[in-house]
Amino acid sequence: MAESILNNTDPAPKEEAQSGLNRRQFIKAGAVGAGAVAISGFPYISSAQNKTLTIVRATHFIPEAQEVAKQQAEEFGKQAGVKVNADFLNWPDLQPKIGAALQAGGIDVAELWPIWNHLYQDNLVDMTPEAEEVGARGGGYEEFVLNSGKVNGRYLGIPHGDSGGTIAYRISAFEKAGVKNADNGLLLDMTWDEYFAVAKETKKMGLPFGQSLGHSLGDPPGFCYPYMWASGALEVGDDGKTVLFNTPTFEYALNKFIQAWKDGYDETGTSWDDSSNNRAYLSGKIASTYNGSSIYFAAKKQDKALQADTHHMLMPKGSAGRYYTMGSRTMGILKNSQNVDVAKEYLKWWFQPENYYKWWSIQGGYHIHHVKNLASDKTWNADPKLAAFKETPKYGRLMGFMGQPNEKASLAWSKYVVVDTFAKAVQSGDAKDAIAWGERQLQRIYR
Repeated sequence: MAESILNNTDPAPKEEAQSGLNRRQFIKAGAVGAGAVAISGFPYISSAQNKTLTIVRATHFIPEAQEVAKQQAEEFGKQAGVKVNADFLNWPDLQPKIGAALQAGGIDVAELWPIWNHLYQDNLVDMTPEAEEVGARGGGYEEFVLNSGKVNGRYLGIPHGDSGGTIAYRISAFEKAGVKNADNGLLLDMTWDEYFAVAKETKKMGLPFGQSLGHSLGDPPGFCYPYMWASGALEVGDDGKTVLFNTPTFEYALNKFIQAWKDGYDETGTSWDDSSNNRAYLSGKIASTYNGSSIYFAAKKQDKALQADTHHMLMPKGSAGRYYTMGSRTMGILKNSQNVDVAKEYLKWWFQPENYYKWWSIQGGYHIHHVKNLASDKTWNADPKLAAFKETPKYGRLMGFMGQPNEKASLAWSKYVVVDTFAKAVQSGDAKDAIAWGERQLQRIYR
């Protein structure tokens, strides 16, 4: 299939031809499968009568994409002749909801964050054939998907990529702080020390930096894990047993962060969730934050001047390099579902290129694609201020690095051990004690 796509000679609009494997080609790859659904319906659903499919996903920070997902669920229900309930939960509420459903039922399809497929592996339906078909149809999965999508060689659901995050900042504030080339985020290549120095200057202007250190799935771990890795510390070594969290370089770097928190950050961030920094940035209270592109998209609709004053840069680098948390989310089916046949048909339908592309492309780069055919899609070239997001996967690592992604790494993440280490450090001012606490928690999990 992939070879036939590459050899496609159909004429295409100029803008699509310049983008390599584009939307038209991506959709063509699945045209046969999509046509089969349209013609023959869903023959593998045993009986549609009186069936209800319940789908639980996280709230979308690009509202238009959530509306598309909701409409698509309704459209599938009409085509398949089933009732569909699609619920979108606040990010911190998603895992407790799934945990409750494992005991009491009530959920058929659940969106799983990276490596939750390991944590819930005994409770998920094997969808290896379906997932492999999606990957092959899209020219193969991206490397970060291959590294996170399987559990012991099996796909327990279908990977769909992940929302990307990086550093958003106000151009004007950075310029006033003396940052050269602030109007082009791709030219900024900062160390953490340099980034913190800018924070100190912008806080003097009444615009501190903002960072969530609360119990939320996106921004807190998206910031804390990369800072830890960049500072020469690990949850666990490559043997999967030796905790390497308490290192001199990490203690030194965490002390730097404590000072930066006082000098340059909004210190209420210890209680923030994934939406708090969005609100703070959009209301003119902070100059920079780690976030997805949702701030930028909200500014497009709410404040054109703020949109023009906003750019994105890569995460700063530390003594051990530059890192991002990067793993694929998975759309999985719970084994205790009473509608496994319907759930499978829904996921096969939603991952048809025409349907997935409608949902993915409207996000304009907020969601990192799962398959290689989308790497050169015209979506990535639509706005140069979003170019940094496309670069993030090359620096991506999974929770549990350098060990393997597994249920222990997922448990450490679910318990917010790394995030709480940062929060304890800035609250107490004692990096050494906070790291020792985190080390004890990780040893209990990994040993």
